[in-house]
Amino acid sequence: MSRQFRLSNDWYGDDCAIFKKKQIKINPGLTVLVGCNGAGKTTMLKQINQSLKNKDIPVLFHSNMQNGERELRSKAAFYGSFDIVARTMMSSEGENIVNVLENIARKMGRMSQENPDAKELWFLFDAIDSGLSIDNVIDIKESLIPLVIETEENKDVYFIISANGYELARNENCFDVINGKYITFADYENYRSFILQTKEQKLERYDE
Repeated sequence: MSRQFRLSNDWYGDDCAIFKKKQIKINPGLTVLVGCNGAGKTTMLKQINQSLKNKDIPVLFHSNMQNGERELRSKAAFYGSFDIVARTMMSSEGENIVNVLENIARKMGRMSQENPDAKELWFLFDAIDSGLSIDNVIDIKESLIPLVIETEENKDVYFIISANGYELARNENCFDVINGKYITFADYENYRSFILQTKEQKLERYDE
């Protein structure tokens, strides 16, 4: 079942028109939000998250900027898991993101267990591919997400992930956040042209 959302163009109180459509529709499965930095991917995720919470629909929102390595390390220290603290401090950025992904998977499992009668589950990930290698991104797309959807076969499961790179968007149902429509990319050059176009559209906001 698709779900519709109304978007605010004044989310930050600056009267800057971020989105060209005030109402969007999200389909079950994986949706990859695409656009240049500053296009509105994070803002769209935050608005969807708030709308779902207002309706008491189970939603897990994860931002690498806010809930990434630092949160994992802080919680590990609080609970006395100093082996995890040491491991994250000695690991590379990519390895730490994998550690964070393991933490996310546990959160996803708990959310499912805590909402056995829910008809839909929502997982919102902001910039989840930052710092990941191609093989890590493929693992998320081809292993983790399909496993969750298959496990929750009696529910509508929605994954909305903002993309910073092509690999996450490759061969996926992508959503152009500025123009409010689904889009697919034939190849990297097609994706590159789209990102540069959205940068021009972003700059036009401030000329209006």
